Amino acid sequence: MKQILMTVGLICASWIGVANAATTPALVIQVPDTFYQHPVRLLHPYANYWHNRGESADKVSASAFQSQHYTTSSCTADANGQALVVIEPNMFYNPQMGVFHSQITARVYTKASADSALGKPLLTAKGEGQSRGWITYNVENFAQKSYQQAFDQVIQQLQKDPVFKQSVEQASVQNFEALCDSINTITQPKLFF
Repeated sequence: MKQILMTVGLICASWIGVANAATTPALVIQVPDTFYQHPVRLLHPYANYWHNRGESADKVSASAFQSQHYTTSSCTADANGQALVVIEPNMFYNPQMGVFHSQITARVYTKASADSALGKPLLTAKGEGQSRGWITYNVENFAQKSYQQAFDQVIQQLQKDPVFKQSVEQASVQNFEALCDSINTITQPKLFF
């Protein structure tokens, strides 16, 4: 009798795991190559620091989306998911106040064709963050804290949007490799470079 109950319990537990795995939305996260190739200069009267926005935003984006129960992948590894989220990070440092200001713009695409990069995205969300710190010590940690606040705002906006929820839940898993390549070839605005 105990063995039968144990077997039934294990079967139910495995079904719960399968049901949870099927409902987790899969997102492909991309930071365009221009944000890796063009670091931003954070100014200070006595020290200058070149901050690579692409690497910092890529690290924080994966952990931020995974903490909100999204399965993430990148365009460089496995570009399979239900939607592509293109991240545009920007950073500014105020040396008088010792504050890192960040802005994240996330554009969501659900069509995997390369032509959809030229059209309008399904949704655009913006978030801003601030972190107090000094440019002479542990700059990347303070920058990542600022990015984390901005990503939290972006994810809240995405979760509140009914169009995003519906499109991610109903979409099938697609390969976004062609769209990632076409976004990398499109020049980004030179406003923040």
